[in-house]
Amino acid sequence: GKFNKRGGGQRLDAQSAEEIEQRNERLAAFEEERARRRAEEAEKEGEDGDEDGEEETVEAGNSKKKNAEEEEKGPVRVTTEEEHRRNLAKLEAVRKRREEAEKKRKEMEEAAALAEADAKMKAAALQEDSDDEAGNETKKKKKSKEKAIPKISKIEIKKMKPAQLKDALKERGLDIQGNAKTLLARLIEYEENRE
Repeated sequence: GKFNKRGGGQRLDAQSAEEIEQRNERLAAFEEERARRRAEEAEKEGEDGDEDGEEETVEAGNSKKKNAEEEEKGPVRVTTEEEHRRNLAKLEAVRKRREEAEKKRKEMEEAAALAEADAKMKAAALQEDSDDEAGNETKKKKKSKEKAIPKISKIEIKKMKPAQLKDALKERGLDIQGNAKTLLARLIEYEENRE
């Protein structure tokens, strides 16, 4: 891409041997310039580094001492027998606390699972009871409707207004959609089939 330039000028997409040679010459010149600049910067740092060099050696010595002390403290530490017993007692106490906490957590999970299962069983039982009651009620209602629905003569049906027709159709569990003529025809058909 256009941002992958190694040199400062335009990048050449080489298509012939001459272009390849030109590109190689430009890259070589660029590398030489870069090497020269880096050498100059290194010399400047070398001149400035003489003053800082002493400080760097002191810091390096300190860091070596610190590393040596850390290595001595880290893996090898001699403890007395009392400290060892105290440490073991602490470890045992920590283990007991962890075991008790684990037991409590398991008990809580089991109690929550049991409570959830009980709640599901109660909900299922209530659902079954309500379904049974609803089923019984609908059966009773259907029976009572069949008993309570009065028979209407054709003349009475024709005298009814649309609102009254819809009420009568609702009582009989029929569709109440449509205009007055369709409601009238539906109710008359139902009453004729009842006879």
